Amino acid sequence: MPMSYYVITGGGTGGHVFPAVAIAEELMRRGNEVLYVGSDRGMEVRVAPQKQIPLKTFRTSGIKNQSVLKIIKSAFLLSLAMIRSLGLLIKRRPDAVIGVGGYVSAPICVAAFLLRIPLYLQEQNVSVGLANRFLGKLARKVFLGFEDAKQYFPAGRTVATGNPLRPEFFKKSFPPYNPATRKILIMGGSQGARAVNQAMVEILPSLSDVEIVHQTGQSDLQSVTEGYAKSGLKGKWRVVPFIEKVDEAYADAALVVCRSGALTVSELIATGRPSLLVPFPRRGQNDQTANASFLEKRNLARVVEQGDEFNQRFAKAFREVFSSESLSRMGQGFSQLHRPNALASICDAIEQRH
Repeated sequence: MPMSYYVITGGGTGGHVFPAVAIAEELMRRGNEVLYVGSDRGMEVRVAPQKQIPLKTFRTSGIKNQSVLKIIKSAFLLSLAMIRSLGLLIKRRPDAVIGVGGYVSAPICVAAFLLRIPLYLQEQNVSVGLANRFLGKLARKVFLGFEDAKQYFPAGRTVATGNPLRPEFFKKSFPPYNPATRKILIMGGSQGARAVNQAMVEILPSLSDVEIVHQTGQSDLQSVTEGYAKSGLKGKWRVVPFIEKVDEAYADAALVVCRSGALTVSELIATGRPSLLVPFPRRGQNDQTANASFLEKRNLARVVEQGDEFNQRFAKAFREVFSSESLSRMGQGFSQLHRPNALASICDAIEQRH
């Protein structure tokens, strides 16, 4: 017999799905029963079945920055999801609901509050969107990926646990940071980042005695590979669309050039790797800029935002960062931010109904 029954909700992108999956797997490992409620168009549709996590999907869509017609359609879908959420929770009556963000999480979380089912949130980012700011008023506890996010929630309801990452990032054998390796890891998320790809290819002729692993995403694989081949780069390089064992890539890196999604920043903290961060630009809440600033203001990263003369600014920042003295200085100070027990802390609190 399972110890307890939990509903985990949220998804769409990897930034929401992977924390949800990590929490679900840990609760299941402890003997609990879990249902993942996600979007019918999100990454969870593929990932949850792969992990043998029971999945139920709702159709929802965003409202912010949409046309009037799309807002009306989204509001209609949200209303249907609210009705279905109430029906699901009345029928299943879970011991608690855990929301990890994404449009699909709002109706389930509100339904849990209305039915007096304990509600918990896991907020990955430094900057918090309007939905989670509202839901935070309803939640029993909010687990923060970064302590700076506590300003968005009621006092006394937050705990800075860190973000739940995959177990491989907490291996005892993970190598200490070595800035002398001259190895660079470049990645723009699972889909790649065209601006980063192009800016990096442009500076290749000026580099020597380096080793580079570059994750491009599928769409830029050919053009970036050709760029490396033509660059005359004096060093070893490997260009791939996606890195499966990303922990091993971090382990070898003296510098990581990447976006600044919440999980990526948490991985940099867990591995203690300095970085050159290029936040993904988007309208409204620019959560990646806030995540990047979290590291930069602690002198653990350098941030270059996209915009006018990006390639030139990127090249200048890269030259300044990629020196032994700069890398050694940036490689210090991660230990005070590292929270290796994030997943255990979250699941302990949920099981104990704190």
